[in-house]
Amino acid sequence: MRRLASFFLAGAFIFGALTSVGAQQKMTKVEKRQQQFEETKKLVKSRNFIFEADHAFPSGGASIDLTTNYGYLKVKEDSTAVGDLPFFGRAFSVDYGGGGGIEFSGKMEEQESDVDEEKKIITYSFKVNDGDYFQVSLQISYNGDASLNVISHNRSAIRYQGNVSRVEGN
Repeated sequence: MRRLASFFLAGAFIFGALTSVGAQQKMTKVEKRQQQFEETKKLVKSRNFIFEADHAFPSGGASIDLTTNYGYLKVKEDSTAVGDLPFFGRAFSVDYGGGGGIEFSGKMEEQESDVDEEKKIITYSFKVNDGDYFQVSLQISYNGDASLNVISHNRSAIRYQGNVSRVEGN
């Protein structure tokens, strides 16, 4: 009888220890996610980051893998943005033989940044006028994964999936 009681007592002790270790691991996951979110917020606030696209989602089209034809959007500290993104979709008004991708370099206008602490998402948007008028909206998750929406006067809207990181060597 004593053996049985000590067996159950040992089992309860082991179960309790494992449960508390699991709770500690969950806590560290939440803390890690919060730490990543704080780093991402700091990066976006610095206005010195690059978005690198790995997938494109044209309006009304299927997903396109961009591993061999990637694009980027650089946001610079001096409030300028440089974009060089491949375009797949309908062009309404571009020069014949021209208009390959979405390319712009200019001063950002109407910059807005919104932080959703609960969902851990940062929305960063601006407009650029460089031959064409581009409305750019970037949704960045806590770990740097991002979705970029580009609306243009001369082309159909397009969305890109990728990630945001610090601009190296700048």
